[in-house]
Amino acid sequence: MVFSNCISNQHNSQVTPQLEENLQLNKFLTTPVANAVFWVKPNAQFIYVNDAACSLVGYSRSELLLMTMHDINPDFSPQIWAEYWKTIKKQGSLHFEFLDWAKECQSFLVAISVIYIEYNGREYGCILIRNISKCKQTSSAFEKTNETPSRVQELLAQLSHAYEQLCREKALRQQMEVELEKSLSLLQATLDSTADGVIAISCKGDIVSFNQKFVQMWQIPDSIIISRNHNQCLAFYKNQLKNPETFCRRIQELNNQPDVESYDTLELKDGRVFERYCQPLRLGKQIIGTVWTFREITKHKQAEKEIRLALEQEKQLAEHRAQFVSMVSHEFRTPLHIISFSTSSLKRYYHHLSEEKKLQYLQRLETAVEQISQLMDEVLMLGRAEVGKLKFEPEPLNPIQFCHDILAQLNLNQSYHHTVIFVNQGDCRTVCLDKKLLQPILTNLLSNAIKYSPVDSTIDVVLSCQEKKLIFQIKDKGIGIPKAEQQRLFEPFYRAENVGDIPGNGLGLALVKKLVDLHGGQISVASEVGVGTTFTMTLPVTEPAFKDNEKNLNKLR
Repeated sequence: MVFSNCISNQHNSQVTPQLEENLQLNKFLTTPVANAVFWVKPNAQFIYVNDAACSLVGYSRSELLLMTMHDINPDFSPQIWAEYWKTIKKQGSLHFEFLDWAKECQSFLVAISVIYIEYNGREYGCILIRNISKCKQTSSAFEKTNETPSRVQELLAQLSHAYEQLCREKALRQQMEVELEKSLSLLQATLDSTADGVIAISCKGDIVSFNQKFVQMWQIPDSIIISRNHNQCLAFYKNQLKNPETFCRRIQELNNQPDVESYDTLELKDGRVFERYCQPLRLGKQIIGTVWTFREITKHKQAEKEIRLALEQEKQLAEHRAQFVSMVSHEFRTPLHIISFSTSSLKRYYHHLSEEKKLQYLQRLETAVEQISQLMDEVLMLGRAEVGKLKFEPEPLNPIQFCHDILAQLNLNQSYHHTVIFVNQGDCRTVCLDKKLLQPILTNLLSNAIKYSPVDSTIDVVLSCQEKKLIFQIKDKGIGIPKAEQQRLFEPFYRAENVGDIPGNGLGLALVKKLVDLHGGQISVASEVGVGTTFTMTLPVTEPAFKDNEKNLNKLR
C-alpha cells in the first residue's frame, strides 16, 4: 500500500513539508495492524486510516480522509473532543469504551486507545479502536485469558518500534536538509557570479529567485525585494524606461502566451540599453513561471552607432572626393582651353597677326599657366591637409616684418589699383608660427579682398598682438557676401552667387580654413552686401625657446 495515494484532493495544495510528514507516517503505518487505526490532527480530522478502520465503520478511505471524529459519532462534538485532547496531551494516552456508529447507523461497543505523539514540532493522535461487543458477552472468558492487556502490550511495542523508526527518519531528513542547503547556496553563488541579471517569476506573479546583478542593474529597492511581488518590480521598471508603453504591451503578450520565448531591447532614461531574454520556467513538462535575463549592451550599441556614423562619414567623404575631382577637372579645363585656343591661333595665324595681337595671345597663355599653377598648388596643399600629411612646424617669426614682406610681394605680382594700409596694434614681438602655412593664408585673404573690391578702394590689414595670441584682420569695401551663404564660404569650390564674372575657383578660403585649423586657431567673417567684408583670424602663439635661453644666460652674467 502506498500512503501518498491515500491523501485526498484537499491535501494536494499543501507544501512539501506536509508531504514529507505524510511519508514519515506512511513508513510508521506500513506495519499491518489487525485493529482499526486512525491518525488524527488536534482538531480530530483524519489524516490516515488503515483497512481495518474502513471495515469497522463502513466508509471508504477517501471518504474518511474528508471526515472527522464528529462525523463518525455525533457524540464527539468539537467541544467534547477538545476536552478529550487536553487530557490526552496531558497524560500521553487515554483508554475508554464508547458506543460507536457505523455507516449503516448500526451501533456497537468499542474499546478506544488514544496515544499522543509529537513529531518535528507537530501534534498527532494515534487512535486504536477494537469492537468489543462480543467480548462483553463473554467477559468472564475474556478476563481469564487476559487478552486485553496482552493486546495493549503488543500495540505499545509496535508504537515503540515506530518511534525508533521516526527518530532514524528524522536524522536522515536533517542530513538531507543540510545537503539541500549546500546545493541552494552553490546555485545562488553561481547566479551571483554571472554577468547578466536574472530573475525567476512564478505563474502567480511572485519572485521565486534573483541574483545581485539584477538588483544592481535596475537599482531595485529593498522594500520591493522583500515583498517578492513582481508587479511592484514592473512598476519600477516602467519609471526608468524611455518607452514604457511598448514594454507593457510586450508583457501583456507574454502573459497571454507563457510558453513563448521572446527577445527585445530596452532603452532607459539614463542612456543605458538592456537586452531582455524571456523563456518559460519548467518543472518537468509543466510551466511553473518565467525566467527573465537582462544584459547591458550600452557600449555595444554605442559602438554600433559609431560604426554607422563612420560608414556614413566615409560615404560622404567618397561623395566629396568624387565632387572634388569633378570640380578640379572643370577648373583645369577652362585655362587649358585658353592655352589650347591661344596656341592654335598663334600657330595658324602667326604671320597674319600684328605684334600687339600676338602679345595679347601670349599674355592669355601666361595668365592661364599661372591659373593652372596656382590651382595645382592649392589642390596639392589642400589634399595634403585632408590626409594629415601637412604638418605644423612653428619657428621664430617676426609678424610685423612678415606682413610687410607679404604686402611687398603682392604689389610686385599684382597690377590692381588698390591701396593697402597696414596697421600694427600692441607690442608684437618675435613669436613661433609656421611661415609656410601662414603665407598662403594671408595671400589668399588679401587676394580676395583686392579681387572683390572696386578699383582705387582701400584694403586695411590690422595686426593685433595680445598675450599668447596673434590677431589678423583684413577689411575691404567690396561687394560683400550674402548672409545666407556665409556659412558655406569655407567649403571647397563654393562661391557666392553675387561674384558674377569675377574669376576664381573657390579653393582659397577652404585652404585658409584648413591651415588655420593646423595652427589651432580660429577664423570668422563679418560681411554686408554692398558695404564690405572683414575676415578675423586668431592664432595661438608661443615665444621662441631661444629667448628663454637668452634670459637664463643674462641671469648667469
